[in-house]
Amino acid sequence: MLGALRLMASALCAAGISGSAALAKEGSLVLPEQPSDPVILTSASTEMFRVYVGTPDECCAGRSPLAGRYEHEGPGVSFAPAFDFVEGQPYTVLSNGVMTTFTLGEVDQAAPEVVAVYPSGDAIPENTLRFYVHFSAPMQPHLAEENIKLVDATGVEDIAAFMTFKQELWNADRTRLTLLMDPGRIKRGVAQNQSLGPALLEGRSYALVIEGGWPAVHGGQNSPRFEKAFHVSAPLRTLPNLKTWSLSEPRAMTRAPLVVRFDRAFDRHGLATAITVLDASGRIIDGHARVGRDQTEWRFVPRVPWVGNHIDIHVDTRLEDVAGNNFRDLLDHALGTAAQSGDTVTRRVMLAE
Repeated sequence: MLGALRLMASALCAAGISGSAALAKEGSLVLPEQPSDPVILTSASTEMFRVYVGTPDECCAGRSPLAGRYEHEGPGVSFAPAFDFVEGQPYTVLSNGVMTTFTLGEVDQAAPEVVAVYPSGDAIPENTLRFYVHFSAPMQPHLAEENIKLVDATGVEDIAAFMTFKQELWNADRTRLTLLMDPGRIKRGVAQNQSLGPALLEGRSYALVIEGGWPAVHGGQNSPRFEKAFHVSAPLRTLPNLKTWSLSEPRAMTRAPLVVRFDRAFDRHGLATAITVLDASGRIIDGHARVGRDQTEWRFVPRVPWVGNHIDIHVDTRLEDVAGNNFRDLLDHALGTAAQSGDTVTRRVMLAE
């Protein structure tokens, strides 16, 4: 049943070795076989059910569990991560005082590589706030400053484009690095903006360069050089507005996708959790969401056919566009500007008959 899954039941906490092994052996804990599979605890007791990145030696005091969705299924509960599990990365499940580790697939000794950069569009706004760099394997930390460059069309590097931190902005398993543009270069009237100017200028072309030679956590080969070229468009200086979004009207009693097209690109990882679909009774509809068209489109396919005559789209007002503007406030706002109120904004969609 486990296929390529290498299950390592571990002796930890008060339960001991036999307790951890028994948990998996008795079938009360169902571990994923694929990166998108959930972890399922089928026993009646679901106290302290959490999933962490790393081995039991690294877990769990002082560390945050993986973000994701917990759903009760009969007497048990399932956990689906916000982002797929990474093959070769060990994880630890803490359930009822027992730790059980698992790793999907085999540890990949192939050279790590950059697999995605967001925003992914060929044109991005002048006031873009952050980039996300995704790697195929967990990477060695504290090497970003020497390996990542922003260069213009002539190859000249801007050494002051990004914020620097003592702790780089990695996700839990170190496969995604967040690069934050210096807000002082973005906000008009700020000293850095006046002395250095914006890091990105409308109408010009640039490239985000990740130099070769960056090692993965597991050792082996180093990453090859990667370059993402892009053009700079006009800055985004207006609040996002749900009324400007184009929404399809899926047919009732089908599983046709709900397609939402935005007027701008939004933060790729904010979109993973910020939009919720509710039925006519106000209950959350379960389904699968996908972000596309360079973060300007969101598609949602319900797990079961649509019912009723309408659905509601709820959007967390903290959702940011790629320039850091959310539904409450602009990143680059005039001094004294009051922020909008409210935790969510809503738009109704009528179901086609």
